[in-house]
Amino acid sequence: MMRLFVALPAISISAAGAGSIPLATFDGAKATTLQWQTVDDPVMGGRSKSAFKLDEARHVGVWSGEVAIVPFLKSPGFCNLQSPGLHKTADFPDLSSCDGIIVRAREVEKGGLIAFNVMLMAKGAKHLWQQGVYSAGVNFTDAMSDQFVPWSAFTCTWRGQSVSWCPKITTQLKLIDSIGLGTYFPGTAGKFSIEIESMSGRLSGRRPHEAMSIDLATFDGKAVHKWHSENDPVMGGQSSSSVNVKDGYADYSGTTRIVPALKAPGFTIAMTGGFPMLSKFPDVSSMDGLTVELRQVGTNFTGFKIAFCDSHLTFYRSDPSRQIFRCQVLAARSFKKCSYPGRSFLTSGMQPRASTLQRIRRLPVA
Repeated sequence: MMRLFVALPAISISAAGAGSIPLATFDGAKATTLQWQTVDDPVMGGRSKSAFKLDEARHVGVWSGEVAIVPFLKSPGFCNLQSPGLHKTADFPDLSSCDGIIVRAREVEKGGLIAFNVMLMAKGAKHLWQQGVYSAGVNFTDAMSDQFVPWSAFTCTWRGQSVSWCPKITTQLKLIDSIGLGTYFPGTAGKFSIEIESMSGRLSGRRPHEAMSIDLATFDGKAVHKWHSENDPVMGGQSSSSVNVKDGYADYSGTTRIVPALKAPGFTIAMTGGFPMLSKFPDVSSMDGLTVELRQVGTNFTGFKIAFCDSHLTFYRSDPSRQIFRCQVLAARSFKKCSYPGRSFLTSGMQPRASTLQRIRRLPVA
C-alpha cells in the first residue's frame, strides 16, 4: 500500500530548447553527439575518481564518481568531465549570439554533491604553455531541469586558480574548443551521480519563461479545467484517490493498493474531465517540452507520470488510432518547476507528432 499526496499549481508546454544553440546531447544526433573523457585529481596525486556512460534508452549521459581528500593537501580534490578530452580540442558552434550556457541535468545520488562548475576552453585563452579555463558555478537538483549560467558568471582559471591574463570570455565565443563539467573546486568530498540531458548556448534577447510557454492547465483561473480521479476498482483493484482544487492549486491525494487478482500495485489517475471532443486545449505544436510545477506532501513517494492524449484515453485503455504520451515526473517537498523535453514522451517507442500537439483532449497525471 502506498499513499500519495501531491499539490499541483500548473502544467504548461514550454519552449525549453527554443532560442538556443545546442552544444551537446546524448540522443544520437550527429552534430551534438560528442566524445567525453573523465579527468580526475590522480593527475595531481589525488584519489578522486569518476566514470561516464551513455544511457541510450533514456538519452542521457551519466557521470558518477566520488571526490576524495587529497592526502598531501588534506583538502578535497576534483573530478572533471570534458569533451573532447584532456589536451584535445574540437570545433564548437559560434556562441556570439548567446548570453550564457544552459545545462539540463540532475543529481540522482541521494545526498550527493550538488555544486559543480561549467567549464569552457577557447583558442585565445592561452598564456605561453598555460591553457586557461573559463569556469562558473552551477547547482543541480534532484529534478531534471535547465540551469542557466550567464557569461558574467565565468572567470578564467588555470589549475583551479583565478588568472588575469585571459581575454574576456565574450571575445572568445567563436573560438570555443572544449566544454565540460567539474565538481566545484575548492569544494567538498562526497559521491555524485549526474544525469546530463544537454548543454546549449542561450540566445540573447530570449523572452522570460512565462512568455515562452503556453498554459495547458493552471488552478488560478487562467487555464481552467474540471478535474476528477479514476482508480483501479474498474479492474478489480482497491486503490482510491481524489482531486480537490483550492487556494490556487490542485490537491491530488490517495492510496495505491495491491490488486488481489494480480498481486501487484494498482493505480490512481487525476484527469481533466468533460467530453473529450469538446475539451479545449491550445495548439502547442510550436513548443518542444512540458513544464510541471508540483510538490509532494507527507509521503516519500516521488514517482508519477504525466501524459497528454488526443482522444478519450486513459492509462489502462488504448486505441491504435489515437495516441497517449507519457513521461516520468519526480515530485519534491517544495514547489518546483520540472521541465521535460518532447522526446521524453513516448507511446510504443514513438514521439508525438505535430497533429497530436494540435488537438490535445485529455491531460492525466498518475
